[in-house]
Amino acid sequence: MLTLAFDTATRWGRFALAEDGRLLDYRPMNVSGSYADALLPVVESMLADAGRSLEEVARIAVTRGPGSFTGLRIGVATAKGLAYALGAELHAVPTPAAMAADMLDGHPDRDLAMPALDARRGEIYAAIYRREGGWVEALAAPAAATPDAWWARLKALAADPEAPVFAGDGVGMLLGEGASLRPELRERGEPALRCWTAAHPRTARALALAVSAGEAGGTAVHPFTLTPLYARASEAEVKRGLDLTPGSSSGPVRDRRRGEDVRVEDVDEGKLPETDA
Repeated sequence: MLTLAFDTATRWGRFALAEDGRLLDYRPMNVSGSYADALLPVVESMLADAGRSLEEVARIAVTRGPGSFTGLRIGVATAKGLAYALGAELHAVPTPAAMAADMLDGHPDRDLAMPALDARRGEIYAAIYRREGGWVEALAAPAAATPDAWWARLKALAADPEAPVFAGDGVGMLLGEGASLRPELRERGEPALRCWTAAHPRTARALALAVSAGEAGGTAVHPFTLTPLYARASEAEVKRGLDLTPGSSSGPVRDRRRGEDVRVEDVDEGKLPETDA
């Protein structure tokens, strides 16, 4: 089955096309403007180069956050619209899960991964995953918290804080750099090459391959039920005292095209448990 996957949660766009566990195309694309103008042209170009058409896409896979609020809205809305129009399966995973899957794919000797994204306001979006078959399982769900809170969470879950692979533009905030390096790491003696990188992983590649092989995304979701995973309120909501978090419907929503009722479920925001840090 032809699978189209994309990640628009950050400015480092990731797009991929796969079929039955085989990668057909992968394209990283840094977007300085809006994905509203960039997303569909990339998809059309990949399909054209692969000699395929949009109508052949049987599965749509997307990262649902956390990340850039605008990027998430555009990516999730596009995935929902394409899936509904094409009658394709829709699969969505947290952005850090797709990051972790690629991080562990590149480090077969490691079983833990900790992706970290700069969430601004002195916080990071992070999560902790372990390898699970062809995909990953969350030990700590994605959430926004201070680097210190996440460091405490990591130490509580991993005996060796250097055991995970680290990646994302929030890694420097989490681990420190130079003189600000975490004492637990600085005290280990002479610096050594570590599995740390600020680069954004090949999220769409990992997601496309796993979903096309039936190893990620779980059961397909109805387009009406998918909402972005923001993990916290936006700057506009904070300043204006608003709460625009998508919630559940008061009852089932009628999908007239498919002739079925669909209930929109509450979104699990993956709140980080409080720590003493």
